Amino acid sequence: MNIERFMADFGNSTSNFLVDSYYFEIPTCVVEISNEEAEGYFTNSVEEVDDLLSRLLISTVINNEKKYYMVGKLAEENPYANGHVGKMHDKINSPIPYAVFLAAVSYYYKLKNTNGENKAEIEIDSMSMMLPIWLLKKESKFSIAQNKMAQRFAGDHVVTLITKGMETELTIKVASAKCSIESEVARWALKYKLVNDEEKNATRIAKRNEARTFDDTETVFVDIGGGSTDAVELAKGLNTPVSKESFKIINIEPYLGRLDTLLNEKLIEYFNDLRSLENFIVDNYSNQKYVLKNENTGQKYDLTLPITDMLKGYADLLVYKVTEAFNTDGKRKKYVYFGGETPILSPFIKESVKNATNEDILERNHFFLNELLDDETEIFKPAARTINLAALEILSLNERNSK
Repeated sequence: MNIERFMADFGNSTSNFLVDSYYFEIPTCVVEISNEEAEGYFTNSVEEVDDLLSRLLISTVINNEKKYYMVGKLAEENPYANGHVGKMHDKINSPIPYAVFLAAVSYYYKLKNTNGENKAEIEIDSMSMMLPIWLLKKESKFSIAQNKMAQRFAGDHVVTLITKGMETELTIKVASAKCSIESEVARWALKYKLVNDEEKNATRIAKRNEARTFDDTETVFVDIGGGSTDAVELAKGLNTPVSKESFKIINIEPYLGRLDTLLNEKLIEYFNDLRSLENFIVDNYSNQKYVLKNENTGQKYDLTLPITDMLKGYADLLVYKVTEAFNTDGKRKKYVYFGGETPILSPFIKESVKNATNEDILERNHFFLNELLDDETEIFKPAARTINLAALEILSLNERNSK
């Protein structure tokens, strides 16, 4: 099996993948278990590939030692699944991105080869991924960290999918791997878009009209993730940052860490684990009413106040930290907010900006991705959580077209 383009965004909350234009995601939950636990884990076979994403159990060899991992939804409720969320997560050395990568390839193979053999070789022509700014700044040059991450995935890998009914052994060969900079790479998906060229029956990269909004000022991209918040100041026209100092680490507690504190201090009687609380917020943020219903008793618990208080406090501190980091020269700057946690925090960020400045500055200088993009015809329209991935796809297709 050949995969031409494999795009990966190893987020702390969710890992997102775009594989030859097919999108899927896996919760970033990984738990190592013993051989004995792995062998006796499933009582029934998984018969449908649609069910595999919630039943990912793999084995691989790391440093000459065989490892067994539950990945994604299967690991969500395990108490060891979220040890990486309360602190900055070193994706270069952590086994978590690697295990999620192996599981993602295994799922994609089974998806595309429902009647395939239980032993196969997969060739990936080009793999792209990203690292957050705080990890890049640990090295004397960004490229050192980028190369470390890329080399971790380049070359040969062996994984065994041991989910009962889906058992498969795969040898994965990654011909080329590249690592970009989170938040900065997103500018490509705000400058360009992917559209269908009906005359040539092909995908074409086109300029995005919305990008004109940023022709006249420097623009700060604020990438709000579950594990860290990155921010980078781009030159006018969404062009390359001026220097290394244009990249900022926003010194704020990780969102998932703050959510974990809320769980332990105020909501422990309502949720068994962090992921249950996180999913509850994701399911209810659009109407800003957080009412938990017990489906067995019919009893309801209104948790709106403690949750919105936490979100408001977090947004206030975030806005202060971001503007403090970039408002050093008195020049007008525009801000674009995206990242997986932005849709949840956006109403509170708006309120915080308005309170700190005024309504006019909020409207002229602060933008949210879901309100900014208006073209419904593009092939893969970026969302707050996928704009980095869309940018990797644009860069990859551009490189292919150049060749």
